[in-house]
Amino acid sequence: MSNYQGPATLIAGDSKIEVEATLSSGPSGALSQWGGSVQTSEAAEDFYTAMKDVDVSLLLPGGEECPVVATPTAIGSGRLRISGNGTIPF
Repeated sequence: MSNYQGPATLIAGDSKIEVEATLSSGPSGALSQWGGSVQTSEAAEDFYTAMKDVDVSLLLPGGEECPVVATPTAIGSGRLRISGNGTIPF
C-alpha cells in the first residue's frame, strides 16, 4: 500500500489548478487502482466546468502525470474525489 500527501496539479484541457492531494493505493502492488481527494484554496467553479468535456490528469511534483477520473464532492467546495488505474504514480 502506497500513500501520498502533498502538492499536485490537476489538468483539464488547457486549464490547470494547483491542489493539495491525499492519495492511497490498494495492497495489490504496482498495477492497481488508486485514488483519494484533491483540495484547492482557489475558487474552482470554472475548473469544474472545464472538466466536463475533456480528459483530466494529475501531475505530481516529480513529473509523473496520469489520467484520472475526477468527481466534485460539492460544487464550490474546492474538493474533488479522484481515481486512477495502472501504475501508481507515487
